[in-house]
Amino acid sequence: MIDMKRFIGLGWVLVLGLMIVGCGVKTDTTRYYYSPSWVRDGKIIMLGYLKSTDKDVLGSQLGSTASEYALTIYPTGTDESSALFDTTEEMAYAMSCSPTTDYVAYMTDLRLGLYRKIVIRNIASGAHTGLEVVELSFSPGIKSFDWANNGTSLVYCTTQEVRTVDVDGSNDSLVVADSNIEFVAWQTGGRIAFVHESGGNKILSLIRQNGGGRIDMSAAASVDLPQISSVNTNEVYGVAGDAYKKVNVNTSAVSDIVASGFEGALPRLSPDASMITYSKTDEVTGVYTLLVSNEVETKVK
Repeated sequence: MIDMKRFIGLGWVLVLGLMIVGCGVKTDTTRYYYSPSWVRDGKIIMLGYLKSTDKDVLGSQLGSTASEYALTIYPTGTDESSALFDTTEEMAYAMSCSPTTDYVAYMTDLRLGLYRKIVIRNIASGAHTGLEVVELSFSPGIKSFDWANNGTSLVYCTTQEVRTVDVDGSNDSLVVADSNIEFVAWQTGGRIAFVHESGGNKILSLIRQNGGGRIDMSAAASVDLPQISSVNTNEVYGVAGDAYKKVNVNTSAVSDIVASGFEGALPRLSPDASMITYSKTDEVTGVYTLLVSNEVETKVK
């Protein structure tokens, strides 16, 4: 009887050994999608994160690898691209594409709430011409940036200034000085939108590149994370509390796009101003679109 137990025990050891050798290493793959913006042709550009974990037959982790990269896809979920470029070592923030050229830019090197670099990359299909990759450095850093309406220069803000700069780093020029500046946007029209805090309120202001024609909206007619409409450049979309709204900066009229419960993180308005894209603040993965005409939300990835 004892010999039989030993035989059975040795048999199980042999079976387990064969299982381990036969099955080898199992790789679990997890993908995350986030931080979307728009390309000028109407595709969405976003970041993808791929994590691969190797496990043995017992489920114990043997090792893992991770990579972050940029990709594009249409809002319908079709024509997904392969990886355009790798951002694993950079940790890209707030991607924004030129409205007139095939370039994307994003902030990186975050320290104490300020970004020390803007990276500009060529994402044209086929053979690339012109600049391939450019890095602009800022000290101590910037809060936000966007493309200028010409698509070949940038607007950016520190906590104290709104400035413009060409993509090669030249012609860095002051637009306006203020205090507690948090966000800046442009892309289209003749005025730059920026948000600054005053008296405990986030105030939306608009100004021309030469510093003239400044408009300061009231707190009730201000939105955060503004996006200027290409269809009507007097209309600015943005977040107000847990709502998403549209403001006419000429009349101060405010319209609800989403009256309450909006959870979008850094929503971006499409080139034709028909929809916004965003990830959600309470989700680790997911890219969405929302039609501004009827609040229809679609999960793209």
